[in-house]
Amino acid sequence: MRMMGRGLAAAAAAAVAANMAVAVALAAATYAPAAMAATVAMGTAAGGAAGQEPERWRAVEVPRPASLEDAAVLARPAAMAGDGERIYIADAIDCAVKVFSRDGRFLRAIGRKGAGPGELAMPSGVAVAAGGAVAVADKLNFRVQWFGADGAPRGGFKVPAAPDRVLVLGEDRLLVTFNATGRGPDERLLRAYDPRGRELWTGLEPVRSADPVLDAFRNMIAVCPGEDGDVFVVRRSGERTIRRFSAAGRELDPIAADERHAFRRLELPGPRGVIRLDGFCWAADRDGGLLYLAAPDALDGGRDLGPGRTVSVLDERGRLRAVIELACPVHRFIVRGCRLFAIDSEGELRIFEVAR
Repeated sequence: MRMMGRGLAAAAAAAVAANMAVAVALAAATYAPAAMAATVAMGTAAGGAAGQEPERWRAVEVPRPASLEDAAVLARPAAMAGDGERIYIADAIDCAVKVFSRDGRFLRAIGRKGAGPGELAMPSGVAVAAGGAVAVADKLNFRVQWFGADGAPRGGFKVPAAPDRVLVLGEDRLLVTFNATGRGPDERLLRAYDPRGRELWTGLEPVRSADPVLDAFRNMIAVCPGEDGDVFVVRRSGERTIRRFSAAGRELDPIAADERHAFRRLELPGPRGVIRLDGFCWAADRDGGLLYLAAPDALDGGRDLGPGRTVSVLDERGRLRAVIELACPVHRFIVRGCRLFAIDSEGELRIFEVAR
């Protein structure tokens, strides 16, 4: 059995101990039982939200065709992207992007381990542009690389720190996210570049306080594309407000998420007493004007948080429109039309048809 690794508490503890962006990424990409004692409880914000009950959308798993190729095996899937016809999965251990068809058939692998052109070292993010060009966050090489639709390398550019995720905002710009390190007042979690690597704007200052453990939790984010190149930013814990930035980097009106979206409260010992956090979102995506948030769930007998199997569907105002119950916990997922493509807790690609 290939387990996907640590929960939220263990990831944050490892990040604080190392105090560097690469260590944050390594911790976030590997989940194992937490070493610290903690308590997890389920709850919603006080009062709840008024309105009609959300719909229950049914998810039916789609069987995948078998593949005998070794390259089809996912060793450590770190990120997903899709263009409607193909699914791209960044494999951090195999140092490649694995490409699958919409029905889950393995097509090819892009890249190989190394530091040269077209080579990758712990790829942590992947995005697809119009025309099929693929952008990859080449984490340990501190760069972003471009590949053509045919998988051939098409150049790239260096970035000032280890990149975490990439997101195409349009033909002329790419968003790169970074893990917080606490190393300077000018640090930002978001940086937008043109295709050649010229920095266009920066945004989202990291949370800073006297408690580095709390900061490590609250600086874990998910990003989702919007219309006209804007971007939605969801903090994985500690905040229910969804931030929005335009393609030009201007912060737009935030969205208050419906209080009926389930969360998990985590209590763990910290240097200044008990730390209490609300686990808000494990993974997120946006499709067709709807925001999909996967709620975290309890791990290790309630001592840590990990991926859950419940996905909340929010409309453009943050109202809970529907709930999807999946057959397994999901680590990463993307939604394309009526299909939800996910990575489960064992690192396997799962495909679900969602009946609305």
